[in-house]
Amino acid sequence: MKRKNEALLSPRADGSGRALFERLCQEAAAQPRHTGESGIGTLAEKRLHSIIKRYICEDEDLHEVGVANTRYVSDVRIGSHIYEIQTGAFYPMRKKIAHYMEKTDCTVTVVHPVTVNKFVRWIDPKTGDVSDRSRSPKHEGEQDLLPELYCLIPYLGHPRLRFRILLIEAEDFRLLNGWSKDRKRGSELYERIPLTLLGEAEFCKAEDFKRFLPKELSSPFTVKEFSKHVRLKGRDAYSAVRVLAALGLLRETQPIGRAMAFEKV
Repeated sequence: MKRKNEALLSPRADGSGRALFERLCQEAAAQPRHTGESGIGTLAEKRLHSIIKRYICEDEDLHEVGVANTRYVSDVRIGSHIYEIQTGAFYPMRKKIAHYMEKTDCTVTVVHPVTVNKFVRWIDPKTGDVSDRSRSPKHEGEQDLLPELYCLIPYLGHPRLRFRILLIEAEDFRLLNGWSKDRKRGSELYERIPLTLLGEAEFCKAEDFKRFLPKELSSPFTVKEFSKHVRLKGRDAYSAVRVLAALGLLRETQPIGRAMAFEKV
C-alpha cells in the first residue's frame, strides 16, 4: 500500500504537472486581496511561494511543519522528506540547510522557480495605477541554478540534499520607485505571479549536474570560455565553475596564460 501523499513526490513524468500548476494559478488569482498601507493590494503570503507549496503537496496539514527542538519550520514535510521553496537567493537559507544536514536525518529538496519567459507591469506606488503588460527581454534558464548553490558548497553532493527547478512563465509587478528618470532602473519587485509551468528538472546526485557541461567546451578551459557556453557572466560564471568543481565534475589545472583554468573529470 502506498503511503499517504507518496504520489505527490513529483516531478510528474506524465505531463499532468502543467495542468495542476495552471489550476493552482487560477485558484490563487481568484483569492481575495486586502489593501496594505500603500493602497496596493497584497496577499499575506506571496502568491508564487504559495502556489509552488500546493504544487508540491495539496494537503495543507503537511504545510508549515515545525522541525523538532528548533525554531525552523519546513514549507512542506512528507514523512522524513522536507521541501524548502526558495523563490529568491539561496544565501538566506544556508543556516537552515546546514541544520537539516547536520542535525536531522531528513532528506531535503530545495525547490526553485526559474522564470524562462516574463511579462512586466508597472505599479505607481502613489496612485496604485497599473500599466499594461509588456514582454521582458530578460530570460532565465536552468543554468541560473548554479550560482545560487555557491553558498551551499559544503553540502553539495550530500545524499540527502536535492534540488528541483521549475521552469515557469510569469508576470512581474514592479514598483515605479527606481532612481532613473522613468523610475524603472533600480526599481523594486513587488510580486512575481506565475502563469504556467514549462518544465522541471531534479538534481539528486552529482552526475545530474553534468548537463551544465557543454560537450563543445574544450578541456582545459577558462572561466571566460565557460561563460560563453552557459550564458552566465562575471561572478555568476565563477561561482558556477566552483560549484561544479565542488561536485567533483571539474578540477583546477594549470593556468592558461594568467587565467584560472579547469578541466573536466
